[in-house]
Amino acid sequence: MNAWAFAEQPLPGGEAGSGSWVCTRAETWRGDGARVLAQFRTPGGRQGAVAARAQDVPACGARDPHVLAGVLWKAEAGGWYLLAAADRGTASIRATGGIAASADGNVLTAQAEQGARADLSGTLDDGRKITGLR
Repeated sequence: MNAWAFAEQPLPGGEAGSGSWVCTRAETWRGDGARVLAQFRTPGGRQGAVAARAQDVPACGARDPHVLAGVLWKAEAGGWYLLAAADRGTASIRATGGIAASADGNVLTAQAEQGARADLSGTLDDGRKITGLR
């Protein structure tokens, strides 16, 4: 098992602090492929969520260390947001579908409606395209 923090993201909606993004990759002894989890955690562990999970993908591993994930998050003031992050080698992130937004760099924050869904894509510094874990 391997876990590593891949991004820090300031919390929107007037909240103090930053959330952290963690990728966990586990190889199973059964040989049925690696399992990958992307998790979002708020400061002090008040909230945490598995943002995405995948099986038998190269993301977050030695062959392909890149990862992109997003989560709907509700601020204490009541507003909903899409929070998305990728590792440091990411030049930009884009959300399409139920939420349309983009940002330069490896984090994206966009206002959202409760229950909204977005498809995530990113462009790495070398120009390669990546998609969000599901």
